[in-house]
Amino acid sequence: MKYGILFSGQGAQFEEMGLDFYQNSPLFKEYIDKASEITSYDLREIFANQGNQLSQTKYVQLAIVAMSVGIYKMLSQALGNQFEVGGMVGLSLGEYSALMASGKLNYQDGMAALKDRAIYMQEDADENPSMMGAAMNPDIEKLEAICAEIADVTIANYNTPKQVVLGGTTIGVKEAMAAIENQGAAKRVVPLKVSGAFHTPLFINSSQKMGKRLENITFENTDTQVISNTTVKPFETEKIAQILEAQIVNPTHFGDCLQYLIDNENINATLEIGPGQTLTKFAKQVDKSLDRHHISSLEDFEKFIEFMKEK
Repeated sequence: MKYGILFSGQGAQFEEMGLDFYQNSPLFKEYIDKASEITSYDLREIFANQGNQLSQTKYVQLAIVAMSVGIYKMLSQALGNQFEVGGMVGLSLGEYSALMASGKLNYQDGMAALKDRAIYMQEDADENPSMMGAAMNPDIEKLEAICAEIADVTIANYNTPKQVVLGGTTIGVKEAMAAIENQGAAKRVVPLKVSGAFHTPLFINSSQKMGKRLENITFENTDTQVISNTTVKPFETEKIAQILEAQIVNPTHFGDCLQYLIDNENINATLEIGPGQTLTKFAKQVDKSLDRHHISSLEDFEKFIEFMKEK
């Protein structure tokens, strides 16, 4: 099988995520402890969530990415060349996991930059009351027309043909959701529990700050392709910083990115790495024929390793 590796985005977190890996894998522990050293945050405490840190952008982004990279390193150690990777896609935040796992962004620079990204986005979220809403089985053209008529509302995530997400000011999104229901522009639309309307112009300050923050980071050219949520093309080394800056205020296109790997890299399986299995569900909506797997717990990891060894 040829795998597309999918990396979880913000919103997939859950209490005590990663602790089973931390307690049982020296390699995973090494990566988490290193992230704690780089960022001056205790990642183990954030995983435990005793202070509700996982509900705060400035903490959860680091936790998800460190967990995801740690799992990928465990996977590489356990399987080596037995595991064929056709490319990687991360949803939003997950692009940082993908860039680090692929070697395009080194872990030290990546975690340090991610700490600042999370702080910038937390500040924008606190200053701009906003919300997001998911539209199921949408009529995309009708949705885009509705968003064009309402101030401060845009489509933030084109997840799959069966789900898109609106983002913007709280007032604007509520108005858009009512219009969607009135016009029958989606089967249903539901508000999402998020800390901010990411991938909308409300986060322009974060985008600009991140552009400056990434200026002095060197990205590497590696064989593993990472498909950009923003361009739906493989990241080019010299343009990574520019695209990561733009990513914060532009919509994601996860479904199209996965389709790119199917069409151009001939992947026939997916493996979601990180908390939750949202992307695995999205993958089914994109192509039901894909062989789908996910790893968000040590038990998941052990089952996948056993599955690969039995092949």
